[in-house]
Amino acid sequence: MSKTYSNAMRIRIPCRFRVAVVDFDGTVSLIREGWARVMADVGVAALGRPVPNDGVSEIEEQMLRLCGRPSLVQMAKLAEMIAAWGVTPPTPEALHDDFLKRLFAKIEGRKRALADGSAPPESWAVPGTHDLLRALQDKGTALYLVSGTEYGDVIEEMRLLRLDEFFGDRVYAPRPGESTFHKRAAIATILREQRADGDELIGFGDGYSETVEVLAAGGVAVGVASVEVGQTGPCPRKSALLREWGADPIVPDFRDAAGLIARLASEG
Repeated sequence: MSKTYSNAMRIRIPCRFRVAVVDFDGTVSLIREGWARVMADVGVAALGRPVPNDGVSEIEEQMLRLCGRPSLVQMAKLAEMIAAWGVTPPTPEALHDDFLKRLFAKIEGRKRALADGSAPPESWAVPGTHDLLRALQDKGTALYLVSGTEYGDVIEEMRLLRLDEFFGDRVYAPRPGESTFHKRAAIATILREQRADGDELIGFGDGYSETVEVLAAGGVAVGVASVEVGQTGPCPRKSALLREWGADPIVPDFRDAAGLIARLASEG
């Protein structure tokens, strides 16, 4: 498959950004868009009756608040919510199995289209992703993918989106069944590996963990309030959460990658 992304972008990036930590789902990949609603569907099915009041939206928000953590952590929270509604919940592992079954059924066609070339990588990447990463790479910034999605799935979907040329084997993600993975430890390891200080770190993410951990390390956290394919952003719910967590700036995507990095340069 030929690569169609631009090679023309050459942007000046502040020297202090020697390391970039990039979340995967919702930040650079849209393959799994709609995952929070799938988690809500799992909760409704386990409850076995209509969710009280605006419970579906409540489930989605709680799942988004745990975005970036391993899915098993989200399922543990979902089990707590089901129990609070007066129903004995399945185990987090059982909820997780149901989630993966539903999610994979939803995204199977997307992955097939990317694999056979009928859909270009850009069609399921957050707009501007390839240009942004290429600009960072051209400057010599070390790029790391740090995700709460299981490692094998991240590797597969990263390759389908032709993002492996930017990250190579610099991928941190939980292994199957692992619930103790934490982005804080991953970021600390990355900074040690690069012999970099926190103020040389920039992070890109749409979730809580990568935002607060990048900020805690002393870096700049760019919030990505991405929306579904075919829609225009930013997503109001994501924007509100990212603002609450301290992300700044907040962008809908990377269509204006040049403007984004120029802004960061001027503020640095």
